[in-house]
Amino acid sequence: MQRSSSFSVAALSVAIAVPFASGAAQQSDLAISPFVSFLPSAGSNPLAGLALTLAGDAGFGIRASAHMALENYNDDIGFGTSNAFRPWGADADAILSIGGRAFGGTTRGIAPFVFAGIGTASTDTNGFRQMHKNWSFGAGLAIPLASALDVFGESRWRMSRYVLPTASFAPSPTQEIRAGFTLHFGRSSSGSPGTTRGSRDRRVESGPTLGIPMMLPMGSSAPSSRRVLSTADDYVGVPYRYGGTSPSTGFDCSGFVQYVFAKQGVQLPRTARQQAQVGQALAPDWRAVSAGDLVMFEESGRIGHVAIYAGHNRIIHSTASGGGVRYDDLNTQRGEWFMDHLVAARRVMPDSRGLMIDLAHGFSSDVQLDGPDHAPRVR
Repeated sequence: MQRSSSFSVAALSVAIAVPFASGAAQQSDLAISPFVSFLPSAGSNPLAGLALTLAGDAGFGIRASAHMALENYNDDIGFGTSNAFRPWGADADAILSIGGRAFGGTTRGIAPFVFAGIGTASTDTNGFRQMHKNWSFGAGLAIPLASALDVFGESRWRMSRYVLPTASFAPSPTQEIRAGFTLHFGRSSSGSPGTTRGSRDRRVESGPTLGIPMMLPMGSSAPSSRRVLSTADDYVGVPYRYGGTSPSTGFDCSGFVQYVFAKQGVQLPRTARQQAQVGQALAPDWRAVSAGDLVMFEESGRIGHVAIYAGHNRIIHSTASGGGVRYDDLNTQRGEWFMDHLVAARRVMPDSRGLMIDLAHGFSSDVQLDGPDHAPRVR
């Protein structure tokens, strides 16, 4: 009866987690994680378990897990009898992946994560089975081994009562160490970049989904296109520099976009592929974009260049083929290259998840900078 209860708790956790996470994110990553848990205070008897996680693009996810001891505990209850008992437990956790977990790429970085949740566990005291409801919190680290496989380790502190750990009457939390593997099964999405100008169908690698939404100060609104374009115009003529992020040394394409929006109080990720994951997605069609929107272009089968649409069929960007920050007219022969290579567009919008972004910023360990664009050179 006790074991069937554990699977009932896990099933209920999954039933709650799946629809919630599905509605919370436009894209989701489904993952299964076999693991082993160790309780330092309970001796050497390990517990084996399985977790199901559904995570969205913002790095937020929900995880349901259940575990059971690999060996029986044998309690001597007197009269020459021994009562064998195998402890088990189940948890439902909310997880924030700091830096996110990307699926479908080989250049994913190490991703720290934090979590908190509720759980239940069985214990045996003098031969009496008892159920304990609890809450727990912890942190861990996921390290990619392959395109769909991670290894992870985490430490959990479990409270036996629903009180804050800092409360004067709070019991001491018990520590649990967990290690295992995570297998990512795939991403679901409501849409993906299609064709531009009806000319051809490109399969473009957008790169890791780092879970870094647009960072805006609390209570702020999206910056106006007039202010964005006015700021961008101030830097026309600044030379192109690979990896450049300031007007004193030069800009690459994404460094220029990041700098301009930072002047408006908006923190964007570093590269064009990362910037293609934030804000509001627009159709990769020039008829769908407005002044101030970000437009991304294909370079060698992946997103490798970004510009700001300036309206009136013009873009402003830092371009290697153009020598630096400049406007390009899309109606020219050079502009046709950008017309044909548009693969993504984003609109800078306020994001309610900004409260958690300070944790996520700067934890990506594998950032591939944007290279020079291959548009026809300015003569």
